[in-house]
Amino acid sequence: MKNDKLKYLPATIIFSIFWLFFAPASYSSDADYIKTAVLFVAYDQGESNAFLRIQEKLKHSNIPYRILAMGRAAEVFKDDPALIPVDRLTHNDALYENRDHLLNQKLVYNLADSISTKIVYTGMASRAQAQIANIWDRRGAKVIAFYDNFESVDSISYVQPFLEELRYIDEFHVPSKTTALSFKGIAASLGAEVTVTGQPTLEDWDRVYKDTDTFLLRDTLNIHPEQPVVLFAGDYSSSYPPAFQTFIAATRMLPDVLFLVTYHPKFDGGLEHRIIEAQSDGNVHLLHHGTYSTATLSTIASAVIVHKSSVAQQAIYRGKPVIYVADENYQNLMLTEQLAIRASNPEPLAIMINAHIMGYKPPTAAENLGIPDAPSRTIAKLIIDELKRQSD
Repeated sequence: MKNDKLKYLPATIIFSIFWLFFAPASYSSDADYIKTAVLFVAYDQGESNAFLRIQEKLKHSNIPYRILAMGRAAEVFKDDPALIPVDRLTHNDALYENRDHLLNQKLVYNLADSISTKIVYTGMASRAQAQIANIWDRRGAKVIAFYDNFESVDSISYVQPFLEELRYIDEFHVPSKTTALSFKGIAASLGAEVTVTGQPTLEDWDRVYKDTDTFLLRDTLNIHPEQPVVLFAGDYSSSYPPAFQTFIAATRMLPDVLFLVTYHPKFDGGLEHRIIEAQSDGNVHLLHHGTYSTATLSTIASAVIVHKSSVAQQAIYRGKPVIYVADENYQNLMLTEQLAIRASNPEPLAIMINAHIMGYKPPTAAENLGIPDAPSRTIAKLIIDELKRQSD
């Protein structure tokens, strides 16, 4: 029977009392048995960036969480006090290089035996994450899978190992109403719910656009206030090098435009540097990591150009015109919804770039795709509401 006196206490006090008995003394305590409210399971950079935003909101609400990190996420969270250091996850080269790699099942059972949590919040980027989701669902935790892409789930290769291994799940969190439609069959087969939450990493761009002084940025980069600027954001797909060369060929047709180039975080920019040096006419500048973020540079750009980078989705969300440089058969949600345009050859690409400089803009992405506002706050509230439900 509930204590009726608790009804008259503010919710924050009730939660503080609850977590006083539930939470570990501190993040630094790595005893044999760990108790927490939420366990994040991260593999890729994209989902890790989203988790960081959600964790900020949970921390503000005094909700304890811990992190299991592997793959690229092990680097993202390596200094985070909430990380649970499991060497066979954080220092596993086979796991880092292969999202199909399976964890030793004994390790999975040992993790479940040594960590008590109410909610498991996992990304969908590896088979190992599905193993962890399966075991904790059977241990009675609420298991939620976060999908960090706006494309149909059937079309994204990096989530297929997770889905193939997945046996149990309670809920999928997806970024838009359009994306949710692609989850109907998967959710029905697993008896899971699908909730549209938005994509928290989009908030990073909101923050950048709010905080960036574009006049000061141009002055710092020695760019004249009237100089047209276009940004190219690189990726690492196998078809990327020829696409980048197509872009460089188009820049030679627009000598009065300044083109800024950023490269993918996994690489050192060597490919871009070699092609720019050999093929550009001096109006293309490569910016190295640690200079300015792609989001910051986009604030002064008339258009953002990509091959297949997810930067496109973030730029579109902020209302920036986006051009994909890709084969004419390439399609994605942004193109089918007419939120971006595509060029396969230098001449049409140059025409499209010039059109954007002259003021052409596509429709607003949030309206077309059904993207909720304040996604990290939305997800944190869903987590907190679930914890309240379990504590009743």
